[in-house]
Parts: sequence; structure tokens; C-alpha cells
Amino acid sequence: MFDLLKFIILSILQGLFEWLPISSSGQVMIFSINVFGIPPDQAFSLAIWLHLGTTIAVLLKFRTDYIKIIQSFLPNIFEVEDIDIKKRNWVIFATIGTAITALSLYFLIKDSFSAFQGDLITLIISGFLIITGIILLKIRKDYGKNAINDIEDEKIFKHSFLAGLIQGCSILPGISRSGVTVSTILGEKYEHSSALKLSFLMSVPVAIASIGVDIIFEEGSILGTLDPIIIILSTLISFGVGYLSIEFLIRVAQKIQFGYFCILYGIISIIIIIPILLISSS
Repeated sequence: MFDLLKFIILSILQGLFEWLPISSSGQVMIFSINVFGIPPDQAFSLAIWLHLGTTIAVLLKFRTDYIKIIQSFLPNIFEVEDIDIKKRNWVIFATIGTAITALSLYFLIKDSFSAFQGDLITLIISGFLIITGIILLKIRKDYGKNAINDIEDEKIFKHSFLAGLIQGCSILPGISRSGVTVSTILGEKYEHSSALKLSFLMSVPVAIASIGVDIIFEEGSILGTLDPIIIILSTLISFGVGYLSIEFLIRVAQKIQFGYFCILYGIISIIIIIPILLISSS
């Protein structure tokens, strides 16, 4: 019963934290390791799998955009606008960029998580949270005025590929995917609403691919240790909570400066964990 309850709690946290720039995977891993005693490598795998529910929520929320993107592959059959083609190209180039950084980092940290103890992993996540906070504090609202339809095709490749490379770094727990990608897109003079939408559109292929990679390289994967019913239930809960909270929490994220939260949270965690590590090593 306790096992089921802890996965329900983690699924709820994923459904809420996904829309805030505080790294949902980092928060899920911290809770998994320190509250529920889940091994770091399995906690990392679990953080990947819990994104399935919120990814479905994104697909449903932006279903019109995704349908038009799919239709843009068949322009002879469907009526396609220029903006749909640009969104399609953005998602494609961003996914390629993400694969370059994410795959390299995935194998690096997956091996590391199986070797490090939980307190050290939490310390690393806290450090990445501080980095996220610093990045968020550099974001200025209305950084630019461009929408994707205003951008030339050759610049679409440059902007989306760069955003994809940066997105791949968010596989590091504690680095907020939405935080770093929105920051990157804003840096290219896009308006805030366009940057936010593009960030979410480019997240779906990568989240699905991450789960595929976790299945293929299943050593340490939560898939081999969990009852399929728990995986399905966790997905449904993170989807339900995520879909119901997405609009409200995105508005909250736009109004509140979470950079200070990430930095403070990271510093407090480091202050708590370092003495524990020193004691355990002595």
C-alpha cells in the first residue's frame, strides 16, 4: 500500500511541477531519494517515465498546433499555412539538437547515478537548481517582439537547433527544461508567449524519445521493477493533475520570479547535505 501511495504522491508532484521553471525531474528525484528511499538510478528513470503523463497533457492542450504540424507533412492533401511549416521545422531541428546533447549526457549521468550515494546526488541536483535560478533571473519579460511567423526560414534552423541543444542539457536533474529553453528563445528576440509555446511544442518528441531510450537501455530502469499497473496509474495521475493545472500554473510562472526560489532552495539543500556527507565520510 505504501509503495502505491508514494508513486501517487510523486505523480501529483510531476503534474504540478512540470509547468513551473523549477525542474520537475529534479524535484521528483529529490523526493524519490530522500523521502521514499528510491535508489538514484531508479529515481532518475522514474523522473523520465512520469513525464509521459504531462507530455500527453501538452499534446492535448496544444492539439490544434500538433494536428497542423502533422498535416504540414502532407501539403498536397491538407491546406497548410506558412506558420504551420515553420512550427514543423522548429520541432524537427530542435529535436535533432536535443538528441546531440541529451544522449551524451544520458549515458554519462545514468552510470554516475548507479555509483553515487543519494546525498551526493541531491547535492548535485541542488547545484543545478542554483544554475537554473541564475538563468531565470536573467530573463526579462517582453524580451523581443518576434513571433515565429516573422522569422526567416534560415533563422528558424539556427534558433530552433540552438534551443534544442540547450534543451538537451535539461536531462540533468535540477536544470529546468522550460526555464532554459524559454530563456534561449527569448534571447533570440521572440515575444514571451511565442517563446513559451515553442518551448512546449519542442518538448513532446524529446519526452517520448527519452522513454524509448530508457526502455532500450533498461539497466537501472524503473520499468523492470514496477508493476505495470502502477506505471499506468502514475501516468494517468500525472496527466490528470498536469492537464487541470497547466493553464493556472503557467500564468503563475509568468508572474512570479522563480529564480530566487531555485537559488534559495539549492543553497539550503547544500547547507544541509554537506555536513551529512562530511560525517558519513569520516
